Amino acid sequence: MSGQPADERLERGLSLVLVVGVIISAALIAAGFAASFAVGWTGSLLGQATSAPPTTDFSALLPRLVALQPLAISQLGLLALVLTPFVRVAASLLAFAFERDWLYVAISTAVLVLLLLSLIALR
Repeated sequence: MSGQPADERLERGLSLVLVVGVIISAALIAAGFAASFAVGWTGSLLGQATSAPPTTDFSALLPRLVALQPLAISQLGLLALVLTPFVRVAASLLAFAFERDWLYVAISTAVLVLLLLSLIALR
């Protein structure tokens, strides 16, 4: 890989971020969906008593993940899917900073700020 131009290595690395993010997301969503056949969406694979929040409620996600609640596992997959573009832009920003390409650092920073503002606006 060291024989490749820096631009090509950068593009491959950033593409890998997107591919890995989508694969992780799909795997988590599929695992949650499959687990729901065993115990239902709000059941627990550990047999623990769990609450039944609305499917759009991501609060208390960590305790529901610890209880292996299928809905929480799928929600984690959705969260991973939403965060994938953030990770890609942040990786781009770091790569451009490492290359000292300040124009693209500024552009990547602006895109990252816009992504963050859009996430905040959704709340």
